[in-house]
Amino acid sequence: MARDPRLAQLGAFLHARRDETPPPASAESERRQVPGLRRGEVAALAFVSTEYYTRIEQGRVLPSTDVIRRIAGALGLDADQTRYALDLVAVADPPPANPEPSDPLRRLVERMGEVPAILVGPATSVLAWNSAAARLLTDFGAVPPEGRRYVQMLFTDPVFQSRFADLEAMRRTVIGIVRASTPAGPPSGDWIDELLRTDPCFKALWERNDVVRPHTRLRVRLRLPGGVEETWDQVVLQVVDDAHQRLIAFVPAG
Repeated sequence: MARDPRLAQLGAFLHARRDETPPPASAESERRQVPGLRRGEVAALAFVSTEYYTRIEQGRVLPSTDVIRRIAGALGLDADQTRYALDLVAVADPPPANPEPSDPLRRLVERMGEVPAILVGPATSVLAWNSAAARLLTDFGAVPPEGRRYVQMLFTDPVFQSRFADLEAMRRTVIGIVRASTPAGPPSGDWIDELLRTDPCFKALWERNDVVRPHTRLRVRLRLPGGVEETWDQVVLQVVDDAHQRLIAFVPAG
């Protein structure tokens, strides 16, 4: 029987975080074969058996939320990481295959005037944008719909990439958001497979299994046309009746 993709992703996520967790000070003199904690050490800290924790990492068992919280404490997970692990063991509706913004939302984005704004859907697909966003970031209309994802364009669109003074940090953040936004299982798609084959940077960041929860504001350093750098606030507003759509507005930092 095939493993539940949510549990497989949970196991990969916990394994990655375990590798990053420093071993206890008492183990400094030991000769260790793993970069972080051993499975048995995590199990002891979480008050479960090593066999049970091993089965969790292998995606063979559905742990309770209480066990997830104890493992999160053992691994020192932050709030975003803990929420992601809890989402993976909860029942979640998958995002629609072909989301469409409502007409009022599309008109709102278009009429936000000089405030650059874009509407994103599942996997950061860009559903709508205004002319101010096109001037600030890139000509979204010139990008084929199948390649018009915020995360994807951070690796494929040279103009879009050039707008971020710290491109590496933005890539890490948006990849983390894509992972955290798909609690029904690991993200998938032809575009992911293609980037994994062709872009070593994407592959390295993707396989870290990092997660970032979308927050109301993200401060970014943008490189404007002409090379001038400015600090902007990326303000994120959740669409009430569609949890998979978010309005992103860019406002110069005060």
